[in-house]
Amino acid sequence: MYDAVIIGAGPAGLAAAYAAKQAGLEYVVLERQCIVHTIYQFPTGLIFYSTPELISLGDVPMIVQGLKPTREEALNYYLKFVESQSLKVNTYEEVHTISGQDGDFEIKSVSQREGDRRYRTRKVILATGAFDSANRIGVPGEELSKVFHYFKEGHPYFDRDVLVVGGKSSAVETALTLYRAGARVTMSYRRSAFRGIKYWVLPDLENRIAEGSITAIMDSTLKEIRQTEVVLDAAGSERVIPNDFVFCMTGHGPDVPFLSGTGVEVQPENNIPVHDPDTFESNAPGIYIIGVITAGNVSSDIFIENSRLHGPKVVEHILSQDG
Repeated sequence: MYDAVIIGAGPAGLAAAYAAKQAGLEYVVLERQCIVHTIYQFPTGLIFYSTPELISLGDVPMIVQGLKPTREEALNYYLKFVESQSLKVNTYEEVHTISGQDGDFEIKSVSQREGDRRYRTRKVILATGAFDSANRIGVPGEELSKVFHYFKEGHPYFDRDVLVVGGKSSAVETALTLYRAGARVTMSYRRSAFRGIKYWVLPDLENRIAEGSITAIMDSTLKEIRQTEVVLDAAGSERVIPNDFVFCMTGHGPDVPFLSGTGVEVQPENNIPVHDPDTFESNAPGIYIIGVITAGNVSSDIFIENSRLHGPKVVEHILSQDG
């Protein structure tokens, strides 16, 4: 019988594991991919907006070469954190069901190495993130192999016609990286102006559009993806443009069916799981929600800087219940 099973090995889950170990609780982390898989999916060479001390965990400092950490430095740090703190993390083990009640839950999972597994635990901490569930556009052709919902690097797209769908920071940075890799970039955005863009990125985009290096089709929506072209609805008019690859940078959200299957209620208008903002306990007693999923659809409200504090608060609440 574990005191807590933590599902998800992102920064929030690892912070919860560290707090559980420090408190003397019996715990284990189950992660269906690699450690900090969300950060692994970030573009190669990405530089964090946060400074190292704001995304480090516990009392283990993050050492970086510049003022802010790169994706690669962060990946190395979190791996070393798990190793140096001897945290119990089972990677490539996917949780399928959570049943039972507060004080006695049963978790069924499938491990890549060991097959079917079962756990009994008093508490469950869900730190599953939201980056693995891309918001699909739902247009014909979205299933084609040339369509992506994540962006890693620009190198493969040299001398290709690429469409980037979306207008927030991830879409803008994707477009700029593709342009610098030699791609012919078109952006499709449903609004008339870009908004919510990092202040140091927006002027770069505006200059590239002004000089004609990037084409921005505003007030437009993607209607169909074909093998060699895409169809846009641009202010009510159909526009067909040549295309080799499409990046749908339209955001991500929590795995609602999984959350609902645990008994956690999810608000339909924003996909926010019902939970106490102070203790992070959900409407299902004994099941806690931490990390970016507390904000529902991925937004700028919850990120590593503040979600790393969720786990310790959960552990504190568990200990207070134990008397």
